[in-house]
Amino acid sequence: MRLRQRLITGLVTLLPLIVTLYLLGWVYTYSGAYIQAFLRLFGLEVPRAYQPLLPFVGLFLAAVLVYLVGTLAENYLGKRLIVSLERSLLLLPIVRDIYKAVQQIAHTLFGHQEVKFSRAAVIEYPRRGIYALCFVVQSVGGRLPPLPEGYTAVLVPTSPVPASGMVVLVPSEEVLPLEISVEEALKYVVSAGFLLPEKPQGPLTSLPQRAERPS
Repeated sequence: MRLRQRLITGLVTLLPLIVTLYLLGWVYTYSGAYIQAFLRLFGLEVPRAYQPLLPFVGLFLAAVLVYLVGTLAENYLGKRLIVSLERSLLLLPIVRDIYKAVQQIAHTLFGHQEVKFSRAAVIEYPRRGIYALCFVVQSVGGRLPPLPEGYTAVLVPTSPVPASGMVVLVPSEEVLPLEISVEEALKYVVSAGFLLPEKPQGPLTSLPQRAERPS
């Protein structure tokens, strides 16, 4: 059991590093060839002495491309273009599943959630005695009649894509806030529980001891 746990821990630790190095290595290896092929279309040739510098130019151009796409996505025309492209991708059965999963994970990891959660908490869900991590969305108040006041809307996330979770209406007094940041809680969910916060920002709110119900 300890061997299996250590193998899983090692895999979770190494996998992000391996993927990051692989992507950087892929850009470094192939960007030079792509730049040379592009220049050949215009009859240009890079001198042999400067060819070792092409991969670094490719890394720089990749960063510029990411920046330009981000800038484009912030204006009206860029958003319309991206939405049109997304609609086209969502028409393809297998591609749409991959695209939506990667998109949700990217939004989660880089802080572009459509919903801004106020804090992380736990609730007893799906039954008493079992606690599920959740994100507090907002107080419902009396805006969902005939539901009375005193309820809070929370998102119970699923791993590894928190945005695909379920919204639950919980009595406000049963929402137990955690003394960790929303970002730390998101990392916990995305890692399927392997990346626990190093330490709480303050004393954790203790779970209430419920009195036994009379039979």
